Amino acid sequence: MKEKLESLLRQSQAALNRAGKAFGHGGDALYRGWISHVRAWTKPDWFAGIQPLPKSMASNLAAIGIIAGICTTSVAYNEEYQRQLMIARSVASGEHLKDAEPSPEDAPATLDQPVPKAAVPGASPVPVAPPLPQIGEAFIDRFDGEVLSEHWYISHGWSNGDHMDNDWQQSQVGVGPDGLTLTMEKAPAGHSKPLVSAEVQVEPVFRYGYFEVKMKVPRGSGLVTGVFTYFHGDGAIRPNEIDIEILGRNTRILEATIHENGRSTLKRIDLPFDSADGFHTFGIDWRPNSISWYADGKKLYEEAGPVAARVIHPQKFIIDFWGSTQLRQWVGAFDRSKAPWKLVVSCAAYSPTYTGTLCD
Repeated sequence: MKEKLESLLRQSQAALNRAGKAFGHGGDALYRGWISHVRAWTKPDWFAGIQPLPKSMASNLAAIGIIAGICTTSVAYNEEYQRQLMIARSVASGEHLKDAEPSPEDAPATLDQPVPKAAVPGASPVPVAPPLPQIGEAFIDRFDGEVLSEHWYISHGWSNGDHMDNDWQQSQVGVGPDGLTLTMEKAPAGHSKPLVSAEVQVEPVFRYGYFEVKMKVPRGSGLVTGVFTYFHGDGAIRPNEIDIEILGRNTRILEATIHENGRSTLKRIDLPFDSADGFHTFGIDWRPNSISWYADGKKLYEEAGPVAARVIHPQKFIIDFWGSTQLRQWVGAFDRSKAPWKLVVSCAAYSPTYTGTLCD
């Protein structure tokens, strides 16, 4: 018994010496206290030999406990903060709170295309269904006419939910020397929302292909510029959505998001420029098993595998501009008194396949 305890003592000494380098004096004190206890256990009356902790060790252990508590609390807070952000994004995409964290049995009953399963070692390869047909015709619109071309639809008379401080009004869409402008400003007296803003959609739907805009975004906390594709789910089929979102609180970050089956997959990407300082191109390349995001002709990020493969439904191509007080944790504090703001789009384009930038 004594030999085993002495061996334990030597092993403990080595381990605690390593810990001491990280915890400084606290580790040394912990080591001294541990030696005292182990040696006490080697005595015949080992229980009676245990001594009280030295004062210095007790204070150091208390400090270590406080630090560990702060670290644990920080990790837990960060996880909760990220969860709240994703809930906010689910609200903004039209998904219910319960849809943000679905259980396995909540999956859609049917899909247009089977999703490839993970390979099992030693098993035969899982057959992959052929991709669904591409939908949508190529176009490039530089907004150099007096009005929008006919394939654009202007949203009017509604909002996307209570989380928005604005609704959509045709009056907030304009075409001028710089291109298409979406303006958010104070609403007229008696209006249902404090602000009015704009959203435009391409009338045909698309499946797969490359979507691009060239734009200069507005700067300001609480503002959201959105360029995205969207399929509105119904019943067992959840919404599909592929997003480019730039928050006015930090116009040097692009938020690339996929919404599918009530889940959100988000990647925040640092841009090599400030998107509020001038016009830049932004693109989404949607393929059967991958989705990529581009800025100024360079690929920023690619999401491949089951998440991308589940995005299969024909979708609209939408550009919008909105603000929110309710979603402060995500978009930042919103000061409506600083209105008006303008989102300016000099070009929007689509191609069935990606061959490089379209607007430039």
